Amino acid sequence: MASTAGKVDIFNMALGFVGTRTVASGVERTPEAIQCNLYWDRARRAALRDYPWSFATRRVELARKPLPEVYAGVWRYACALPDGCLKVQRLGQDTEPGRRTPFAIESDAAGLMLLCDVASAIAVCTFDVTEVARFDELFVLCMARRLACLVAVPLLKNNPGKVQELEQLYQMALPQSQGQDASERRLGESPDAWLQAREAW
Repeated sequence: MASTAGKVDIFNMALGFVGTRTVASGVERTPEAIQCNLYWDRARRAALRDYPWSFATRRVELARKPLPEVYAGVWRYACALPDGCLKVQRLGQDTEPGRRTPFAIESDAAGLMLLCDVASAIAVCTFDVTEVARFDELFVLCMARRLACLVAVPLLKNNPGKVQELEQLYQMALPQSQGQDASERRLGESPDAWLQAREAW
């Protein structure tokens, strides 16, 4: 379900977790507003990558590109990643439980690319979602905690204990975070517990 929280609401939730004063507007020139704005985009992208949120998940057909010679004999095809793609969760041909098509995310001079052995690569990807109105309620909570982790260091200066506490709170807020595989590589030999959890979610 989409959240009714706005950007300033998430700022203030994050600042509440940190234990500092809140803000009335996102354009204030206070240290709290400045730091929240500074880390907003980074916190959002990190939180989106940390779990396969439904509102940020899309199935897309990847555009083929020339395979760099250095990968010949290792992979058969190279594909460009679409704009706004933060993470490839899996290749879309994987419909059987426990079956995972191998792929790797690497880069060339043009940027990130997906390497695989399937001619028509349809991928399930996490995309960057910048519109706060599209965030669901659970993501808002995670986003606020992720932002709190980042702004705590400049706002609290020398308080590593608080920063560690905030990191733990963030991990606890992630759904099934203990089963997550943070890599961008899927090796087909064995089932991936995180992906199995994703299918059941």
